[in-house]
Amino acid sequence: MATLGLIEYKDASPEVRAVYADIMATRKTDWINNFWKAIAHDPTTLKCTWDVIKQMMAPGARDSLMKVD
Repeated sequence: MATLGLIEYKDASPEVRAVYADIMATRKTDWINNFWKAIAHDPTTLKCTWDVIKQMMAPGARDSLMKVD
């Protein structure tokens, strides 16, 4: 089985870097975990997945401790 590897910030396209920057700003962190680096091979999937997860994790009726992070 072939693997594509992970996309590090320094090697990412501007589109992927923008999503990485949003992830880091939203999560108040200075690193990107491997899940995001793995799906960054498809920038559209990366952005769509992040948008959905960001919306799910936003403040709402459930406490953030009850949500999967």
